[in-house]
Amino acid sequence: MLLAARIAIAFLTILPVRLPAELPADGFKRSAAFFPLAGWLIGGFLAGCAWLVVWIGLPPLMSAVLLVGLGAWLTRGLHLDGLADLLDGLGGGQTPERRLAIMKDSATGAFGVIGLVLLLVLKVACLAALVANGGDLLFFALFAAPVAARWAMATLACGVQYPRASGTGHAFVGKVGLGGLALGGLLLTPLIWWNWSAGLIILGAAMLPAVWLRFKARKALGGVTGDVLGASCELGEVCGWLAAVVVFAV
Repeated sequence: MLLAARIAIAFLTILPVRLPAELPADGFKRSAAFFPLAGWLIGGFLAGCAWLVVWIGLPPLMSAVLLVGLGAWLTRGLHLDGLADLLDGLGGGQTPERRLAIMKDSATGAFGVIGLVLLLVLKVACLAALVANGGDLLFFALFAAPVAARWAMATLACGVQYPRASGTGHAFVGKVGLGGLALGGLLLTPLIWWNWSAGLIILGAAMLPAVWLRFKARKALGGVTGDVLGASCELGEVCGWLAAVVVFAV
């Protein structure tokens, strides 16, 4: 269990985690249960940075830009890259095979660039509103959205098929079981204890992209890839922050 948690943290963040030279065959599959743990670490980092910029007295917009940039740095931009690849594939291909080929290309096209810009602008706008609102909501949302989005990503990897013969997502997609999801769900309980109404709203919002992508990817790609998982995480995170703004900060 400890190894699975370390794999999740090493895979989803740049935090220095020592792993054995040879991982067990089911190591990546088991690590999906600890995706929310990585979300807690990411949220804690963002909350600490938010406290610092608020203490310094930076304007909300400047604070939000710094927080979004630091979040991308902490996650190596892994999920942002997945979102861009998915948008390029959906926008540029007419068949599942062609879409998968486009997503495999390392170059980022117009659809990917436009999608990334819109996502980052929306993240900055949401965090600027939360920083301006201040109080406990800011710190709760900075924890809740990353945690909920990463659990939603794990749910998306359950009960679906991987459309390629190999790839990064092959270690997770279709291999996550209900037991792993249940364990990951336990890592969400502190959010409910902290603020049950806001927690449930942010969790529900963060789940929406995963639910949509489960059906969209099956139809457009023939299954779920690692890029789809990454897109789910990024979209879930911004949806969680957007829900916090709309429901509690407006």
